[in-house]
Amino acid sequence: MRLLRKIWFALVMAVMILPLWAMSVRAADVTDVTWVTRSDAPIPFVRVVLSLTAPVEASASINKAGTTTTVQLKNVKLKTDDTSITMDKNIVTNAKLSQDGKNVNVVLNTPKSIDVGDVNVFSLKKDKANNRPDRMVIDIQQKGVAPRSVYYGSDKNVKNTATNSATVKTNKKTTTKNTSTKTTNTKATATTTPKKPTVIATASQPKAVTIDYRTSGGIAGKVITIDPGHGGSDPGAIGPNGTMEKDITLAISKKLKAALEAKGAKVNMTRTTDVDVYGPNASGPDELQARVDVGTANKSDIFVSVHINSFSNPNVGGISTYYYDKTQYDTRLASRIQAKIADESGFAGDRGIQPGNLYVLRRSLMPAILLELGFISNPKEEALLKKADVQQQFADEVAAGIESYFRG
Repeated sequence: MRLLRKIWFALVMAVMILPLWAMSVRAADVTDVTWVTRSDAPIPFVRVVLSLTAPVEASASINKAGTTTTVQLKNVKLKTDDTSITMDKNIVTNAKLSQDGKNVNVVLNTPKSIDVGDVNVFSLKKDKANNRPDRMVIDIQQKGVAPRSVYYGSDKNVKNTATNSATVKTNKKTTTKNTSTKTTNTKATATTTPKKPTVIATASQPKAVTIDYRTSGGIAGKVITIDPGHGGSDPGAIGPNGTMEKDITLAISKKLKAALEAKGAKVNMTRTTDVDVYGPNASGPDELQARVDVGTANKSDIFVSVHINSFSNPNVGGISTYYYDKTQYDTRLASRIQAKIADESGFAGDRGIQPGNLYVLRRSLMPAILLELGFISNPKEEALLKKADVQQQFADEVAAGIESYFRG
C-alpha cells in the first residue's frame, strides 16, 4: 500500500503541475537532453531539461526502494544519441533514456532514497523570441541536506563586514568555483567620502571599471539596475496553483522600470524577457555574476533584485527586504524600500529588513537589495501576486522607497 500511495501521489503531482496547454496529446520527439547541478537554492538539486518538438504529457513514479525515479513522456520518439548520462554522485548518479513502445522513459537513479516531495516535473512553453523549444524539466533535490535559510548563492565563509568600498575579482576559468570577494578594513564614518569601488578586468568585463555611485541629490538622472529573479530554464519557486516565480518577478520589474523612469531615473534590467541572463543551464555562480555584471557595466547607483519567497508551510507569508552591509548605504536603501512595501494589503505582514549573505548583494559594487515580495507558496499571496493591480502597487511602492533613498 505504501508503494501504491507513493506512485499515485507522484502521478497526481505530475498532472497537477502540467499547464493546460500541455495536456493535448500530439506526437513529439525528444531532440536533446541537458543537465546541471544547482547549488544556489535552499537545497541543492539536479535539473534535467528535455528538448521537445511539441508539448507532451508526462507521469512520474518512484520505486519501492526510493532510489529510482521514472518519468514517462507520452506519445514521444527518442531522437537523441544522449541516452546514458553520468551526473552528480551526491544527488542523481545517472539517467537513462529509452523508447518504450510509443513512449519515452527517463530513469534517474539516486544514491539515497527519495520521496515525491524531492521531485518536481514541469513543462516550459516554446519561446520563439529566444529560439527555445518546448521543454520538459525534471528537478530532483539532494536528500538529507537541511535547507539553508538564506540562499541565492550565499557563501558562509564571507564575513558580513561594513565597509565603504569593495574590490571584486572574478574567476571565469571554471564553472565549479565560486568567485571571491575582498573588502577593505576602513570603517565608514559620517565624514568619510566613499572610495571608488573597482571591478578588475575579467572575460565578462574586459576593462577595469570604477563605480562612483551617487546616494543623494534626488532620483532624477540616477542609474538603477533592476534584476527580475530567475528566468529561462530556471522558473524559481512554483506556487500551489502552478504560478512561476520568474513570471511574477518579470511583470513587477517591468512596471517598476516604468515607474522609475517616470520619476526621471535611468533604468537597466538584467533581463526583459523569459531568458537566462548568462545562458541556459548555467552554473549558479555564472548566472548570478552575469546579473551583477549588468549593474557594473552600466555604472549603476543602486542594484535592485526582485524575488518572491517560498516555504514548505503554505500558511507562512509576508514581505521582506535583504541587504548585505558592504557600504554605509545598503541598510538605508533596504529600510527606505521596506517602509513603503511592508503594509501591502492582503499579505501577511512586515518581515522587516534582514541581513543576507547573498551573491548579488555582496558582489554588487553599489548599494544593493533583494526584495521578497510575499510567498508564492502561500495560496492567498500567490493569487494576489498574479493580479496586475497588485503588481503595479508593489512597483509604485518600491519606486517611492528608492526616491526616498536618493533624497539622502
